[in-house]
Amino acid sequence: MKNLAQFEKAMKENTILKGFVKVVQFDRELDTDILILDLNGVKGIIVRDEVDLEVNWKSLTIFIGREVSFMVKEIDSDKGVVICSRKDAQAVLKESIVERLREGEVFNAQVINILRYGAYVEIDGVTGLLKNIDFAEDYTSIGEVLKVGDSVNVKLKKISSNNRLIFEAIEKYKNPTIMEFDMLERDQVTFGVVRNVKPFGVYVNIAPGVDALAPLPGTGEIEEGMKVSFRITQVRPEEKRVRGKIVKIL
Repeated sequence: MKNLAQFEKAMKENTILKGFVKVVQFDRELDTDILILDLNGVKGIIVRDEVDLEVNWKSLTIFIGREVSFMVKEIDSDKGVVICSRKDAQAVLKESIVERLREGEVFNAQVINILRYGAYVEIDGVTGLLKNIDFAEDYTSIGEVLKVGDSVNVKLKKISSNNRLIFEAIEKYKNPTIMEFDMLERDQVTFGVVRNVKPFGVYVNIAPGVDALAPLPGTGEIEEGMKVSFRITQVRPEEKRVRGKIVKIL
C-alpha cells in the first residue's frame, strides 16, 4: 500500500496541493466523468462536480496534461486512492486573488479554452472570462491570435452579478488594417463582428474603435462574436458615429 500519510495530513490541514491530470474517463461505478491525477505514484480522482467552481465544462478533456490545484476530500485506504476537489481549492484561492485584483494587480493568465466570443483564462487555478471586445481594439477574436496554453496579461474589469470574474487585456491587440473612420461612407457594405447585443439594437465593430449601431435583425438569432456583412446607412463624422443594418450573418 502506498504511503498516504502526506494526503491525510493535507486533508486535516486543508492544504492546497497540485497534481498532474493523466486521464479523463467515464467511471461506471460513480456514474460520472472523472479526472485521474498522478500524485507522485498515488492515484488521485476528481469527479465532474468537483472540477470547477464556476464553469460547467461540456468536456473535461481540456484538462489532460495540465497541472491542477486541489484539496483532499477523502482517502480510500483500501484502494489507495485520494478523492480530490479542484473546486474547493478554487474557492480558497479566489478570495486571495480577487482581493489582489481589486487592488489593481496585473496577472499573467493562461488561456484554457477558446470561445467564439472570447476565452476562459486561468490565474493560479481561478477561472475568469476575457471577451474579444476586451482583448482587441478591432474585430480580431482571441482565437485568431492566441491558442490554448498561451498567456496574456490581464486586470480585473468587473465581477458579474453571478460572481464571475471578467478580465480585460492590459494591452489591447490591434490588427493592422486599411479600415479607418474616414473610409466609411453611406451605402457601403463592410465586414463586421457583433460586439454587443442590447434590447434596443446591436453594436457591430466595422473598424478599429468604430462600433456601429444596427437594429436587431427581424429573423434569426444574433450573438456576440458573430461575423456579419453590414450596410452603412448613416455616418456622423463630428460624433464619429455610424448606423446601419446587418445584411447577412456570415
